[in-house]
Amino acid sequence: MVIHILLTVLDLVAAFVLVLHATLGWFSTETILYNAFYLILKGLIFAINDWPSRIDILAGIYMVLISFNIFSNNILTVITAVWLGQKIVFILFDFLFRMVAG
Repeated sequence: MVIHILLTVLDLVAAFVLVLHATLGWFSTETILYNAFYLILKGLIFAINDWPSRIDILAGIYMVLISFNIFSNNILTVITAVWLGQKIVFILFDFLFRMVAG
C-alpha cells in the first residue's frame, strides 16, 4: 500500500509539473523529461496486468513531446493532468474506506 501511495503522489507531481510547464513554462526540459520517463517506465512495468498503465505510457510520451516543443494542446494537457491527478482521489477514498471498515 505504501508503494501504491508513493507512486500516486509521484503521478500527482508529474501532473503538477506538466500543467505548470505547459501553461507558464516554469520547469526546464530536464524536469519534464524526468517526470515523463518516470511515467513511461512505471507504465511499462505495470502495463501487462493494468490497462491504466498503458495510458500512463501515453501521458509520458505526451510529456516528452511537450518538453521538446514538438506538440502541445491545451485540452490534452488538461486531460492528461486530470488523468494523473484523479488517482490521488481514489487512493484517498480507498484509505478512508479501509479506516472506516476496519
